Amino acid sequence: MKKTTKKISVIALIATFISLQSASYSVITSDLTTTNGPIDTNLGAGNGGAVINSVISHGDGFKGVDKSANSATLKFTNNSFVQWDTLNVNKGETLNFNAVNGANNLTIINSVQDGMSKFSGNVNANDGIGKLIISNTNGMLFDGAKFTTAGDCEVTTRFYNASDYKGAYSGWPFAKGYDKDGNLIKIDMKNSTFDVYGDFTVNSALVNAESSKISANTLHLTTYDGADYTMNKLETPVNNKGVTFLKAMEINGDVYITNPEGAMSISDGGTIHGNLNIDTKGNTFVNYINDTKQVINVDGDTNIKSHGQWAFVRDAEIGGNLTMSNDGGFVDVGNANVKGNANLTTTGFSDSDSTYNHYVHVIGKTNIDGDLNIEASQNIHIGGYDFDAQKLANGNLNVKGDINAHSTDGHITTTIDTTAKTINYKSDKLNILTDNRALLKADEYKFSSNGYMGGISDYTKPDGKVVPKDEQIVSIMENYTYIPSDIKSHSYTNIAGGKITQLNAPANSEIYIASKGNLELTGANAHNINLTAPKSRIDITGNDVHAKNINVAGETDYLKVEFPSRDYTLNYTNIRDEKVTTLRPDEVVTYELTDGNNGYNRPTLKPGEKTTYLIGPDKDVVPPDEPITIPDEPSRQIAQWVPDDIMQAPVNTPVAFAADLDDDEDGIPIRKNVDGSVTVVRAVPVMK
Repeated sequence: MKKTTKKISVIALIATFISLQSASYSVITSDLTTTNGPIDTNLGAGNGGAVINSVISHGDGFKGVDKSANSATLKFTNNSFVQWDTLNVNKGETLNFNAVNGANNLTIINSVQDGMSKFSGNVNANDGIGKLIISNTNGMLFDGAKFTTAGDCEVTTRFYNASDYKGAYSGWPFAKGYDKDGNLIKIDMKNSTFDVYGDFTVNSALVNAESSKISANTLHLTTYDGADYTMNKLETPVNNKGVTFLKAMEINGDVYITNPEGAMSISDGGTIHGNLNIDTKGNTFVNYINDTKQVINVDGDTNIKSHGQWAFVRDAEIGGNLTMSNDGGFVDVGNANVKGNANLTTTGFSDSDSTYNHYVHVIGKTNIDGDLNIEASQNIHIGGYDFDAQKLANGNLNVKGDINAHSTDGHITTTIDTTAKTINYKSDKLNILTDNRALLKADEYKFSSNGYMGGISDYTKPDGKVVPKDEQIVSIMENYTYIPSDIKSHSYTNIAGGKITQLNAPANSEIYIASKGNLELTGANAHNINLTAPKSRIDITGNDVHAKNINVAGETDYLKVEFPSRDYTLNYTNIRDEKVTTLRPDEVVTYELTDGNNGYNRPTLKPGEKTTYLIGPDKDVVPPDEPITIPDEPSRQIAQWVPDDIMQAPVNTPVAFAADLDDDEDGIPIRKNVDGSVTVVRAVPVMK
């Protein structure tokens, strides 16, 4: 090997390493030496070889190459810049970069001039190499390679140069984005293993990693910005042009994906033992197919910031929090299990070319162990639909914490069964809708809309044509159709039971709520509120319930209404005669007893039959606990139940009554409820 020495200034040396991004490397204060080639490492035969053109090093820091069968070891005692004519390592071959003679924390930059580099063998850097950089502006292919470095590593298609040094390297293009055929220059990593014991950076116009295993403190996958792409006057990548692809990958460490332009995709599942961070100006596809066959597993948090028409996370197991924001289009989460909180945001954006819908979709079977927080500029859909087929999607959403969903300019629509501790929906300008199939289950509900609040059902046009609810919902959401009040195809929003603490809608609005269990309404500010709880109980309590009308429909077994400060008209169907009873805010309520003495029915009993017991109007006390002898039947006694027991055991007996607080009118038989309420109940069986 012929060795020559050339003096280079301190300024030139600093410029040599100008591309380094770490401030931890010391400033060199003495001269450089240059070792001229060519030096053939005898690697890469048949694929272009591996030939060194020259090495620039500080203080004679390059100590030559040791070669043996299928192996080459480059030795260094100081920071060095290695210029390769070509660099390829075949299967079964090994290329080593070794710090020797006690050297430590060295930076070795490798710049390749001709052809794509192909690595199918082993590349190693020992523990004296603090950072290994391989730069090839023509791209790189790792296929079956094993890459091991003790420190940091960077593989890149950016050009690292010798700056102002006037040698064979001057005049090279900087950061080519495309090859001569107009294809994005890429780094392709297939069926390979990368063990990087520091930080690992992969930087190219296009990054593709498939069926490989990467271990690093942090993995940075970074593509060029738009300015770099214009070097050869070809088209700049747009949002839907992918530039980062991960397929069936196993990664140990935190992952950072950055795309100043272009989309990214994770497909065919995979595992990330760390946090996943994505920042892209294009679309984001994390398991877009959504077939539940290939699951992406992320042990830590997943943070996505997108600026494309689409941002998907599907078929995912997230061990921490899921945070997604998109200012270019919609956010879609489906068939995901999230161990922490899920925070989904669309902020809305219009560029000069197009305007996209800024929806949030939660579809499939999705489970969130923490809270679900949704902030959308347009529609929020707990569910999803096929636009072309005009069909709603199936699924369910289970949230162990609270759901807080707020839309500034869109609808909030639920079309899959949804469970949470608290369900809090707020639509500033449009409606809160369901498909009359979805069941909302929570301890507490808060609903606030700018118009109609309820379900959508099929309806028949005058010409006899049936318009399916699926088609209606898709049309309403796609066209942002405002529903100011009742509609022809109205139905109920179904809840499982619980407490509604907020039910707010403007004047002339209609609200429809159907409860499958006991319902308590403690807060409302609305026009017409329509409630039903078949074979269950409705309590309307407190001073914060305000409306023009509250209509109770169906066979609600128990209705309790607190009268103080009541400013609404109550309409309900009396189950005694199935007639609608109207109670106006200032109306005094009285009632008649069905028959019997002191509110007790005395039907003719046959052996084995049960009688009934009613709370009577003529006493202001709870009946005694001891058995009562039935008049005219001294041989028979009945045990009495306290009112709480009575209300829990309704039977289908056509008897009902209402009790009134106002006991100022003498001569009117009344019963004053202790809590100041009116009750309408069914009779209950009495135990022998």
